[in-house]
Amino acid sequence: MDSKLRIGILGASGYTGGELVRLLLRHPHVEIKALTADRHAGQTMTAVFPQFAGFELPKLVKIEEIDANALDFVFCGLPHGTTQTVIKNLLAASAKLKIADLSADFRLQDPVMYEKWYGHAHLAPELQGEAVYGLAEIYREQIKKTRLVAVPGCFP
Repeated sequence: MDSKLRIGILGASGYTGGELVRLLLRHPHVEIKALTADRHAGQTMTAVFPQFAGFELPKLVKIEEIDANALDFVFCGLPHGTTQTVIKNLLAASAKLKIADLSADFRLQDPVMYEKWYGHAHLAPELQGEAVYGLAEIYREQIKKTRLVAVPGCFP
């Protein structure tokens, strides 16, 4: 791989976002280019997580401030129920962007089943059928081709 993947992490100030930053900081094939955290927008990651002192990381910004076209891949570490519109808008803004959603928002492809289990209608039903459940042992080929991966929860 000649160039590094330009990565964004939505919800970087939360536990999952902080762990993603920690895991990706030394990855040889990625460069963290965008970090979002609405309540901490304008701050550094070091202000939220002192263990990142000494690492060059972008400042935390609001989701609306990131340029989807400047990224190759986004990890969405936002709470369940909040990612549907965010992901819909990001994918509409950039045809080449790929997203791994760590919430449960895209794990069920059937809108009727989603509403039954979660108690409300899905806000991006057109993306439910496009999302691939991120179990690589079963869906490896589909994951390679999709732009939206619904990451399995803690139970698999």
